[in-house]
Amino acid sequence: MRTRHMVSVWLATLVLAGGCASSAEVSKVEAAKVRVVSDTEMVRGCHVLGTVADNELEDLQKKAARLGGNVALLTPQRTTKGGYFGLQDYKTADVYKCEGR
Repeated sequence: MRTRHMVSVWLATLVLAGGCASSAEVSKVEAAKVRVVSDTEMVRGCHVLGTVADNELEDLQKKAARLGGNVALLTPQRTTKGGYFGLQDYKTADVYKCEGR
């Protein structure tokens, strides 16, 4: 019975530690290093990391930095409405890691 309790405590600790690590804050300085572009030529030869969306440009940059990207290509065809009653415009961007840029 004691072993089962110890295992439960360790699992809970690992889950909580993992949750804290994944929600690490990105500083404004790190976010500002992410270039936001709308020209696909700016990401030619870059490695795509994923897609992010937000209603604030700074938060979009933070999400891109969290993925490890340094360029976010805005995708206006995927601009959507969200938030309370669909009143906020959410910008969507594909995130890239571009070496030497």
